[in-house]
Amino acid sequence: MEDQVEQAVEIALSPNVDPALKQQAMTFCTQLKDSNDGWQICLSLFMSERKRSPAVQFFSLQVVDDALVKRLSGDEKVLDSESLVNIKNALLSYIRREYGPQSTSATDAVFMQNKLAQTITYFFLLSYPNTWPTFYDDFLDIASQNGAQLANPRGLLLFLRILLAQHDEIADNLIIRSNDAGKRNGLIKDAIRVHDMAKLANVWREILILWTSRDGGYLIAENCLKVIGTWVSWIDISLIVTPTYMSIIFGILGNEALRGAACDTLSEIISKKMKPSDKLELINLLNFPVTLSQLPLNDIEFTEKVARLVNLLCIDLIKILDEKQLPSNFIELTESLLLQLLPIAISFLANEYDDTSSEVFPAINDFLSLLRKEKKRNIPLTPNRHGLLLSVLKTIILKLRYDNAMDWHSGTDDSENEFLEIRSRLRIFQDSVAAIDEDIFIDNISNVVRASLTEGKREWRDVELGLFELGAYSDGLRNSAALPTKGQGSPKAVEVLNTMLLELTGSNILSIGHPLINLHYLELVVKNSKFFESHPTLIPQVLDVFVSSVGVHSNYVHVQVRAWFLFYRFIKQLKSLIGNIAELALNAVGDLLVIKAEIPSQNDNESDVSADGTADTGTFDGRLNLFESVGTIMSVEAVPNEMQLVLLKRVLEPIFADIESSLRESQGDPQSILQVHHDIMAIGTFARGVIDGGKAITEPVREQFLLASRAILISLETLSSNEVIREASRFAFARMVPILGEQIFPEIPVLLSKLLTECNGAELVDFMSFVGQLSHSFKGYQGTMEMLNSLLNPLFSRIFYSLSLPVDGSTDEEIQQTDIKKAYLSFITGLLNNGAGSVLASEANQALLDSVLQSVVHYSSTSSDATIKKLGSSVYPRLVEIQKNRA
Repeated sequence: MEDQVEQAVEIALSPNVDPALKQQAMTFCTQLKDSNDGWQICLSLFMSERKRSPAVQFFSLQVVDDALVKRLSGDEKVLDSESLVNIKNALLSYIRREYGPQSTSATDAVFMQNKLAQTITYFFLLSYPNTWPTFYDDFLDIASQNGAQLANPRGLLLFLRILLAQHDEIADNLIIRSNDAGKRNGLIKDAIRVHDMAKLANVWREILILWTSRDGGYLIAENCLKVIGTWVSWIDISLIVTPTYMSIIFGILGNEALRGAACDTLSEIISKKMKPSDKLELINLLNFPVTLSQLPLNDIEFTEKVARLVNLLCIDLIKILDEKQLPSNFIELTESLLLQLLPIAISFLANEYDDTSSEVFPAINDFLSLLRKEKKRNIPLTPNRHGLLLSVLKTIILKLRYDNAMDWHSGTDDSENEFLEIRSRLRIFQDSVAAIDEDIFIDNISNVVRASLTEGKREWRDVELGLFELGAYSDGLRNSAALPTKGQGSPKAVEVLNTMLLELTGSNILSIGHPLINLHYLELVVKNSKFFESHPTLIPQVLDVFVSSVGVHSNYVHVQVRAWFLFYRFIKQLKSLIGNIAELALNAVGDLLVIKAEIPSQNDNESDVSADGTADTGTFDGRLNLFESVGTIMSVEAVPNEMQLVLLKRVLEPIFADIESSLRESQGDPQSILQVHHDIMAIGTFARGVIDGGKAITEPVREQFLLASRAILISLETLSSNEVIREASRFAFARMVPILGEQIFPEIPVLLSKLLTECNGAELVDFMSFVGQLSHSFKGYQGTMEMLNSLLNPLFSRIFYSLSLPVDGSTDEEIQQTDIKKAYLSFITGLLNNGAGSVLASEANQALLDSVLQSVVHYSSTSSDATIKKLGSSVYPRLVEIQKNRA
C-alpha cells in the first residue's frame, strides 16, 4: 500500500503524464486524505527505513496534519488516545534517527524541516502540558551531543524551527482564530510561562553565546534571534532585557552576517507593549544613542533595519512625552533621550535611498504632531526643539530635489513615480513645519526659491526644486493644513510670496528649456492669478509665454495638453483684465483649433464608436479648453461687436464645413462619426466660453449659433443611431440655450424626438436631466407645456420599460436601474417645482398620472436606496393633490 501511495503522489505531481492518469492519481490522494485511516498509512510511509522522496514525505505529513487538525477542532473519531501515543512515538523515533547526534543521513531540505516543525507543533497543541510536559526537555536532549548541551546543530536547528512554528500557531496576532482556539492558546502560553519560559530564555542566551562565532553557526544563531524576536511579544520581558542578555545581542550587531537579525530582534523588543515608565527604563537601560552611533552603516539592508529601530525608539519616546501625567524626572529623561535619537532619525530621513528614509517617516510625523499639539496649547518651542525642527525642514527640502541620476518622464517611469509618491508625503511634513513655525518655513523656502531664480549656471533640478517649493509656499497661504494664518496668510507671508512671484516673472528660467520647469511656471501663474490682479501689466507677458513653445505649442504632449487647460484657467480667472487681445490670441492658437478625430487601430468593431476612443487619449478634452478660452477672449467687453463677429465666424465656419464634409463621408464610417461628435462638442464648449466672457449677446452672434443648432440637428438626423452623436447634441444644445433663448425653442421638439427615439437605458438619466434643464430654462414660455405634453407619454413609457427589464445579477445593471429611478423621481420633482405639474393631468396624459402614482409608490416602497425613498415620499402627496384637482 505504501508503494501504491508513493506512486500516486509521484504521478499527481509529475507534469509529464497522461491527464487522465494524473486526475486518477489526484483523486486517489484526496480519498486517502479524507479516509479515517489514511494518516496511519502516510505516517508509516514517512517513517519508512527506505527514505522516500521529499515530495512523498511532504504529502505524508500533510495527511497526518489533517488528522491532527481535525482532533484539535474536537473530532475524536479520527484520532483516539492510543493513536496520539503512536504518532508521538513515531515522530520522536524519526527525529532521533534523522536529527539526533548520531545521524549520518543527508539533512532534510529546509521546506521539509519546516513541515516537520509544523506537524510537531500541531501535536504539541494537543499534548502540552497535560500528556507531554517534558516536550521542551525532550527536544533539548536531542539537540545535545555527547553530554554537551546544545551541541548537536541538526537537532538544535529543528528545535528552533519548532519554536517559530509554535509562535505562529499560538501567538501570531495577524492570524484570526476562533474563540475556542484563542482560549486554548492562552492556556498553553500560561503553561509555558509557568513551567518552561525561564529555561527557554536561558537556552536562547546560551545558543547565542555558543553559536554566534562558531563555524557553521550562522543559521542557528539567526533562527535563535528570530525566536527571541517573535516570542518576546508575549513573554516576561525581564527574562530578556538584562544587562548580560542585551550585551550579547548588542555584541552581535558587530557581526556582519548576523547584525541584521540582531537589529530585527531589538526592534521587536522595543515594540513590546508596556507601561510608559517601564518602556522608558528599557530604552535608557539599553543606551541606544551610544550604541547606534558606533554602528557601521555601510550596508543598505542593514541601514534600513537600523532606521526602523530608531523609528520605533523615537515613536515610543514621543508617546511618553505625550502622556499627561508623568513625574518631571521622567519627562526630563525622555526629552534627553529624544534629543539624542531624533538627529539620528533625521540623518536617516536624509539617506539617499528612499526605502531607508521612509522607515523614519512615522517618527518624523509623530514629532511634528507633538509640536503642533503643544503649539495649540501655547507651549513655546525650546531652543533644542527649534533646532530639530529646522533640521527636519532642511532635510525635507534636500529630499524633495530630483536625484542627479533621475530625469523627468511625465509619469511614465516607475522610479520617478516612486519619488513623486515620497515627495507628496514629504510635502505633508513640510506643511506641518509651516503650521508649527511660520518664520522657519517662510525664511527657508524663500531662500530656496530665490536661489533657484538667481542668474548664473543653474542645474534644472535645482530650479525645479525652487519652483516646486514656490508652489508649496503659495498653497500654504490657502491650505488649512499649512500656515497657521489660514486663508489670507500673514502680511509677511503675502509680501514674501508677491516678491517671489515678481522675481519669477522677471527671471529668465524659461531659457533653460526643461519641460518640467515650463510646466511649473504655467502652474504657478495660474495658481497665483490674484497676484496679477494687482500687477496687470504682467498679464501680456504671461500670455505670450502661454501661446509659445513653452505652453500650448510645447513639443512635449504632456506639457502641451496641460497647458491648454492652464491657459483656459488663466483666461477665466483674469478675463476682466485681459483687454482686447482677441485677434492676437486667435492668431496665436488658431492652428490648434483644428479637430482631427482618430480611432485606435486595435478597435476592430467599427460600429462601436466611443467618445473617448481616440488614439490621442486625453488630447481632445484638452483641446476643448482652447475652444472655450477663445470663446471667452472674444466675448469680453473690450472687444468691439464687429470684431467679435468676425472672429466668431473664423472659429465656427470651419467647423460647419467639417461637419458637412464628414456627414457626406460618414456612411457608418467610425472616423467620420467621431469627427462629427468632436465638431459638435467643440461648438458647445465654444458657446460656453462666449457666455462666460460676459459681453451682451448681439443678434449677429445669435444668428451664428442658430446656424450651429441647425448643423447639429442635421447631424443628429443623419447619425441618430450613434450614442456619441446623441450625447454631443445634448451637450451642445444645453450650452447654446443661454445664448439663443427662445429663438432656439422651435428646434427643441425636433431635438428631443430624435434623442428619445434612439435613447437607450444608460442614456435615460442624462436625457431626463437635459429635459429638466430645458423646462427650467423655458419656464413660463407658452410652448413649454405643449412640448412636455407631447413628450411625457413616450418618455415615461421608455422609463417604465427599462425598469421592467430583469436584472441579470450584475452590479452595473442594478446601479443603472437605481440611477434611472432617482432621475425619474427627480425629473417629476423638477416639473412640480417649475410649475409644470399640471401637464401630468392634461387631456393627453389622462391615464399617465395614475401610472405615475403607482410607479412612485412601487419604486419608493421596494427600493432600499434612501434617496429614492425620500424623493418618493416627497413627490407622492403633491401628485395626489394634482389627481384630486383633476377629478
